[in-house]
Amino acid sequence: MAEHSLRIALLLNRLSLGLYFMIAGVGKFTGGVGEFVTGPFAAMKPDWLGDWFATPFGYALPFVEVAAAALLIVGLFGRAAAGLMALLLISFMIVGGIDHAHLPFNPNVILATVALLLAVIGPGRISLDAVLGRKHRTTNQSQHRVRPRPVVHKNH
Repeated sequence: MAEHSLRIALLLNRLSLGLYFMIAGVGKFTGGVGEFVTGPFAAMKPDWLGDWFATPFGYALPFVEVAAAALLIVGLFGRAAAGLMALLLISFMIVGGIDHAHLPFNPNVILATVALLLAVIGPGRISLDAVLGRKHRTTNQSQHRVRPRPVVHKNH
């Protein structure tokens, strides 16, 4: 029963985080990616972040969000997609901080922890990774093998 609950919990976390990123990414295409980069993205860019980095990041962001979301939703390369999402969320917090005007803290903190959890645990058995036979682990399955120490005989 616990294994079944874990499968469902991982699926729900994958779907919710993936859908969140999908909606955010697709929303950036409304009006064109260039409009997003020169408008809302430019307004959030801190002075210390150079245009040489921020502009290509802004243009790539919608595509990366949609691609990572699609992969996470179906559970294909789930660990990598979740890890990429975690890195994106951490970058958003570096730029925007963890404070929030109307909440105890920035919701990206919670989203990043969900992404990190999925990156560590994996997409679960209800995923394309599982169907295709890609490696998956849960917290109670270890991939580490302990090698026995060689026996050394000492001559007395």
